[in-house]
Amino acid sequence: MIEHYKRLGRLVTDATAQMDGQSPWLVVGAVPIQPRPVELFPASGDELRRWLQQHVADWPAPIPIASKQPETYADKLTFVPSRSPGRPATSYYCELHADGSALGALQLGTLRDSPTDDSEVWVLGEGAIAWITIALLRLMAAFAHRTMVLGEAMVLGEAAAEATIIPGAGTAMEVWNHAGSMYGPAGGHRLSEAVSTRRTIDLARCLSPHLTMTARPLVLDLLRRFGLSGSRHIDPSGVLQRGHFTGFDEAIRAWADAIGASSEP
Repeated sequence: MIEHYKRLGRLVTDATAQMDGQSPWLVVGAVPIQPRPVELFPASGDELRRWLQQHVADWPAPIPIASKQPETYADKLTFVPSRSPGRPATSYYCELHADGSALGALQLGTLRDSPTDDSEVWVLGEGAIAWITIALLRLMAAFAHRTMVLGEAMVLGEAAAEATIIPGAGTAMEVWNHAGSMYGPAGGHRLSEAVSTRRTIDLARCLSPHLTMTARPLVLDLLRRFGLSGSRHIDPSGVLQRGHFTGFDEAIRAWADAIGASSEP
């Protein structure tokens, strides 16, 4: 298991070096404990691009992952927005490896003046942290399942998983949520360093109605670093609380229905 977490750490470190560091990112990566490597043929890029587009189509926010052809390497495919050689990725980043390992990342946050002291901060929505973590974890599991099937594996098994929030350059981060009609800081901790959490997950549960229960500990660990004691968006039973995704409740409902997750108003 230690070796899998070491590989996971390298995966996250190498990938974050490819991302634009001007704004925060939420990164989720997973390394299967029992990988079944498959060969990536030149045609794999088109096939995986179509597969990825179908997978993200149900997300509650339109993220154009796989809108461009992937960058192809010997053991992985990388999906990024259009960029010049050597330039960092912006808005999204996704790596799919031949051994079933995968990493997905989305930029998040907006710059605002905090009502606490009028300092400019990166505002990270509590709801965004919740749904992005769930969505990326499911994507990681779905890709691992795909390689397992191609590799003729009988059992999907477990994976080492990590969720990390990377700060934007030079500006601290706060988590905000809606308290009544007000949108403002929650938790009380302002952070300028990366925060991360690791868990061993059951990949099959990430492709079942238990997905939200599997993702919830990762979300809680991230939120605790910002001083929050729980999640308003995923209850202890794993039910998504749509009313707390202010302004996105119908989009969350459609997404939850599409992936088989429980939700309530």
